[in-house]
Amino acid sequence: MSVKIQEIPRFIFDELLVLIGEKTKEKLLKLVLQDEYDSSPSIETYMRNIMNNIFFNDDDVVDLLEIKSTYHRRRQLTKKNWFKQLKKEVETKNASSIHEEREVLLKFLESKSADDSFKEMLKDIKDESRFVQTRLEEIEAWAVDVDTRLTDYPYLDSKQQYQIEKAFENDFVYIIADFLKNAPRNWITHRFKDLIENPIFADGKAKMRGNVLFDSEQKATILYDDYKLSDNRVLRSFISIEENEEVQIDKMFLLDETDSEIIEHVMEHRAERFYTDKTIAFDLRPLLTRIYGNTSQKAYDLITKRLQKIGRFSLEGRTTGPNKETRTTFLYNLFEYVLVSKEDATGRRYAEIKFSDTLHQQFITKQTVQIYSHFIHRLENRLSKILIYAFQKERLDAYLQGRNMKRHFEYTFFSDRIRFRSKRIDSNLKQIEASLQEFKEANILISDYKRVGNGFEIILTPVTESEKADFFTGTSTPSLIQ
Repeated sequence: MSVKIQEIPRFIFDELLVLIGEKTKEKLLKLVLQDEYDSSPSIETYMRNIMNNIFFNDDDVVDLLEIKSTYHRRRQLTKKNWFKQLKKEVETKNASSIHEEREVLLKFLESKSADDSFKEMLKDIKDESRFVQTRLEEIEAWAVDVDTRLTDYPYLDSKQQYQIEKAFENDFVYIIADFLKNAPRNWITHRFKDLIENPIFADGKAKMRGNVLFDSEQKATILYDDYKLSDNRVLRSFISIEENEEVQIDKMFLLDETDSEIIEHVMEHRAERFYTDKTIAFDLRPLLTRIYGNTSQKAYDLITKRLQKIGRFSLEGRTTGPNKETRTTFLYNLFEYVLVSKEDATGRRYAEIKFSDTLHQQFITKQTVQIYSHFIHRLENRLSKILIYAFQKERLDAYLQGRNMKRHFEYTFFSDRIRFRSKRIDSNLKQIEASLQEFKEANILISDYKRVGNGFEIILTPVTESEKADFFTGTSTPSLIQ
């Protein structure tokens, strides 16, 4: 496998540290990393070593499900053996860890440092048989619980050092495998700046107005819709009508937040082919589940229509100058072609999408905004799914330019980036506020905001050290799953 441990995005380790939890980290530092009591940095090094040894090797394929299953079986078997061993120690009346724990508690109970409330809580400790039986029942429950960790064993420090080290390795490998199994193909996604800085996507299902003209250059009939940004700026969305195609104007819809999410999903699945020939091929099932929650025939039909619609759209920016002459500021289509095929042997359906030269060139020349894919997956609000890229661009620009993260955003900031169906500004501001609240509650990009007139004063979250490393060091961020 060509992926190197150094190329894994920095934020992956931030996520894993959260999943591991403070209790496990404290035990690791105390029992294994005694000479490196430097908290997160030494734990990250420990994780990197495990990933390098277990997940990065010379094989072409890393089977994350197999790794997870193998370490799960080992964990459950070890827990079962540890419980049996403890129970045997108790039954043979040897000095078990439970008895040692009881002795410590009794000494504390008899000391002056134990207050009345604590003495009341520990009153049953003097009943040796009852205390031992209770502890055995608790540890038996731990041993059979599939969600508990080896390092949750209350008497872990009584084990041999090699057993302790293996216990932590087992837990960490299982956590890492489970995390990677559910991770997107690419942890960092890109959004083309032209799709951020223009109101390409509507805030819901919106019909095209149905203006028709004949394009003499393309020798084709075009259905178009103009969206007025200001007195001299217009965004034109149009679809070329194929020869002999029956035009049903009432069934032609503009791009919306679902189309935006589909484009993001496609970009998540970019691989080597995207860099060489602008093409991304992927299994449609995860996209169906993400958009429709199922993989039914109806869902396949709907997603196929969506992809084909995106593929047929072209966009044009038109600006009128002082002399009333109109000039084109940009003109491009999104996809060059869309192919949806079915694999005869398995029945699975795949999509092959070739991006337009313009968008592909924007990616190659880094005219994109980078963001962690998992942020997008956590959002539900339709406006949030579009605005997340705009706010990310503002954060990264503020960091690069040394600006304050607190800024006033007028209504025009939002109307220049979202095609609102309603012409009522107050109604649209309420929609925007609901989106900002979601960002704040999820702690994604926005730490606080307040309504000020026809706009909002927003405090964006600082750019993290991981973002600085992942977005501005020029390293690639490939997937483990090739």
